[in-house]
Amino acid sequence: MTDPRTTVSTAVSRLFGEKDASAIDDFFGPVYVQHSALGVDGLPGIRGLLAGLPDGFRYELVRVLADGDLVVTHGLYYGYGAAPVVGFDVWRVEGDRIVEHWDALAPSVGDATAAVDGPVAPSSSDAEASRGLALAHLGAGRAAVAVEHTPALAIAGPYAVDAVHTVIADGDFVFTRSEGRAAEAKAILNDLWRVEGDAVVEHWTLIAPVPATLPHDNGVF
Repeated sequence: MTDPRTTVSTAVSRLFGEKDASAIDDFFGPVYVQHSALGVDGLPGIRGLLAGLPDGFRYELVRVLADGDLVVTHGLYYGYGAAPVVGFDVWRVEGDRIVEHWDALAPSVGDATAAVDGPVAPSSSDAEASRGLALAHLGAGRAAVAVEHTPALAIAGPYAVDAVHTVIADGDFVFTRSEGRAAEAKAILNDLWRVEGDAVVEHWTLIAPVPATLPHDNGVF
């Protein structure tokens, strides 16, 4: 059995890099629960998304982090507008198949690479220790750290976390996906933390609104 990190990396490369529709049959479903606002539930949603990609579309995969059956990809989508779009995608894998997907997208501000640059591969650090440090930092109010990358913001303004729904810890990296508020609006809060020793030293963030409507009944969380 292929490990989830490899499964997702290969599937995303073929789907968004090569625009290869056969990747859907090779890696997704048969049950596929969609939480994104970009597609209907099930495999028809992926097929429709792939068929509707705009001219000039390309995807730059920057990071892949894995924790058990969950994998998060961090990258840049080109072709959805004048500016590249930063995206965090979370995938759940069963066996060698991708069976569930969540995402959050926000336009980059200025130089798109500033929102995703920095270390890419997780270290051999203790993931559980990193998880504890990152969650403690988030719970204490997420004070600024040594390196704050340019945020990707679909909603500007300070935000508050109401509930943490997903935590993916991989070496010195920890990704959290939370439900909260930004500028008094309901928001999907995505934070990526990097830990060194006993401190959080680097932070990437993406804030997206909770959509008013969805093309399915699965919710965004």
